[in-house]
Amino acid sequence: MDGQGTEGSRPGGDAGEIVPAGARGPGVPEHHPRTPVSDIILATARDWPLPRITLGELIAAFGSRSYGLLIVLFAIPNLLPIYIPGLSPIFGVPLAIIALQLALGQPMPWLPGVLTRRSLRREDLQKIAIAAQPWLRRVEYFLKPRPSALTRRTGERVIGAYCFFLALLVIVPLPFTNGPPSLACAIMAIGLIEEDTLT
Repeated sequence: MDGQGTEGSRPGGDAGEIVPAGARGPGVPEHHPRTPVSDIILATARDWPLPRITLGELIAAFGSRSYGLLIVLFAIPNLLPIYIPGLSPIFGVPLAIIALQLALGQPMPWLPGVLTRRSLRREDLQKIAIAAQPWLRRVEYFLKPRPSALTRRTGERVIGAYCFFLALLVIVPLPFTNGPPSLACAIMAIGLIEEDTLT
């Protein structure tokens, strides 16, 4: 992942600005509200029209489901048997920020420009998306909408606070500390997206 995006190619917003979710631009795929998480992440990686994609563009691409999808996307690289240099701190810091905003009840997530400008190659995103497919599909097999108090605003804030705490463990550069908290974050986020609190 690089600190620079592709110049003049910002479907999700200009470099340096705070990019709100839902600022959908050209080339950003639309998704049905019930589209599985695995399909959304794979389609975004496969169909992105540029050689690099920034975090700001990912926020815009995920639209109204940004909170859950971003938590999943920032968590799953730590669960996969692939190596991309510098992955944990680069995804761990945005994971913590997004989770904290969910905990504070902010309607839509955002990241400051210094983070939205960070980019990764489309091939690396595809590698993450493809490697995550078996795991995501196994989790999705057991999902169905089962709303409860945890899928309401107060419950979402509780989940956000717990994910924030777990994200801090991901950021800390200690051995064997990334996998379990990342797994917990991803499962809770998928359950939040699908309104299934029994996942």
